[in-house]
Amino acid sequence: MTISYQRDVASSTAGGFTRLLFKWKGSLYKLICRELLLFLIVYTILGVIYRQFMTDTQKRLFESVVKYFDAFLNLIPLSFVLGFYVSYVASRWWQQFLAIPWPDKSFHTIA
Repeated sequence: MTISYQRDVASSTAGGFTRLLFKWKGSLYKLICRELLLFLIVYTILGVIYRQFMTDTQKRLFESVVKYFDAFLNLIPLSFVLGFYVSYVASRWWQQFLAIPWPDKSFHTIA
């Protein structure tokens, strides 16, 4: 069943577009809202703990742990992972393209 949002878009106010994004059934914002909120909360808590409650030695230890994990982050390049994703998306698109019933076969049998 198709859901029409034309009336909501036409009568939209300044903040109406944001409300429409969360009202939309297939909204990307609805899918990532909880994870984004969790990330922001954890990031803020870590930032406050680092800036307000850690001593200088604890800050140096925390920075060394961050540098340690950053060294392992670059072992698998992002372009390598994105290559697999793009390959997967292109193959899915090609399968859908091949599934389209083209009228050429019917025209060739008629002619």
